[in-house]
Amino acid sequence: MREPEKEPFLRRMRLSDLGAAMEVDRRSLPKPWSERIWRDELDSPFGLYLVLEQDGRVIGQIGVRSVLDELHITTIAVLPEHRRRGHARALIGAALAAYPDARFVHLEVRPTNRTARALYASLGFRETGRRPRYYGDEDALLMTLDLSEGPFGG
Repeated sequence: MREPEKEPFLRRMRLSDLGAAMEVDRRSLPKPWSERIWRDELDSPFGLYLVLEQDGRVIGQIGVRSVLDELHITTIAVLPEHRRRGHARALIGAALAAYPDARFVHLEVRPTNRTARALYASLGFRETGRRPRYYGDEDALLMTLDLSEGPFGG
């Protein structure tokens, strides 16, 4: 009989998680970050990177940059076989909880990523702009969450 999986837990990303984070990116995103970008982000004093771990394996991650009272979600990904279980929502909630004085949260998303757009809209994010050719092959929609309207935008 197979042993039941342990509940996933969130923790701060460590440099030793770099390979696992890059694998989550590679399996989740059309244009994953390079190792250099990851290292630069992890070294930044303005960033917070969290991983979601289950059974000793990184299954998701989120990165947030903080400038004054504004946050920018720089990356979020969950392994395909672990999606649709509330993990992305939990990652976003944990990242935002680390910045109780934040007022706005921004992120970019591909217009073709309907699943992500629906998740962000359900959390209160609104489309506030467009970044032409942001992804090289596709524009990005800029989405913003106003936290003054309450947790996850009310």
